[in-house]
Amino acid sequence: MKKNKKSRFNLYDWLYKRNHKEEEDDDKDEPRTFLFFFKLFGRNIGRLLSINLYFVFGNIALFMLLLMLTGAIGPNSSAPASDLFAPLYGAAVATESAADGSFAINMLLSIHGTLTEISVMTPLMLALTIVAVSIFALTFGPVMTGLSINLRSLVKGEPLFMWGDFWHAIKTNLRQSIILGVMDIGIIFLLIYGAIFYYQNMGLFVFNVFFLFTLVLFILYLFMRKYLYLMLVTFELSIPKLFKNALIFSIIGAGRNILSSLGCLAVILFNLFVFVTFMPLGLILPFILTIGTCLFIDAYAAWPKIQSIMIDPYIGMDDDEYED
Repeated sequence: MKKNKKSRFNLYDWLYKRNHKEEEDDDKDEPRTFLFFFKLFGRNIGRLLSINLYFVFGNIALFMLLLMLTGAIGPNSSAPASDLFAPLYGAAVATESAADGSFAINMLLSIHGTLTEISVMTPLMLALTIVAVSIFALTFGPVMTGLSINLRSLVKGEPLFMWGDFWHAIKTNLRQSIILGVMDIGIIFLLIYGAIFYYQNMGLFVFNVFFLFTLVLFILYLFMRKYLYLMLVTFELSIPKLFKNALIFSIIGAGRNILSSLGCLAVILFNLFVFVTFMPLGLILPFILTIGTCLFIDAYAAWPKIQSIMIDPYIGMDDDEYED
């Protein structure tokens, strides 16, 4: 009788099979509680790194756009850092002959006359900005759709093939994902722009009311976004029905939505803390883990509510027994 040979150490088995294959079956029936989140997060942190990279490279136009807006790319010019430079300089020229009068002005000029670097929006930079915005608008929805099916499998504890599932979800829902992505970006932009506009004009009662109203709408839409892409990859629903159901879930799942939003806020604040204390690590974290962690938190909070309301009550029923 042959003796069993001792199995050799295999990095793939240790990273994937040991941590996932045997334990994923146990995770399916585990309640998605607050404490179980950390267990599931630690077990899938490697996959979250991949999800983060998928988001970054899939939306590379967004990061190029942010880089251009910071002035790191393109021509720069010098300009006074203070708005008081122009009137002070005019007063200094007007009182140049009066030594006593110009002394105080020159002292102020020494304070408010410092120069700073500003980016110049040339026609080429404007064209590149338009191209970057257009590419980002077309890629955001499909990338979020592909990531949502991976996140859904992680939350459910199901086996997944990240790259294959990612592209399959995009090809299956390409048209709807592009439309949803463009609408998603447009709504976020309008809400942020409106909040900033009303905040800058606060003082009048009507502007105060509109600012608070816009802020509430923004928070409500952040809650809705947790459900939109998960429902897109799970059900055959039209865009209006996706938004209608997401609005319902944002209200009936308010507790989970608030908790997950606070979790995402904590992750972002931790990233800012790391950025302040150790800039190199804080700068690279959003590109490797921060975004993926926030997406996972949202999916972990949203999916159980979708499953309990839109899936579990209809298990075992025939197609003609219920309507979408």
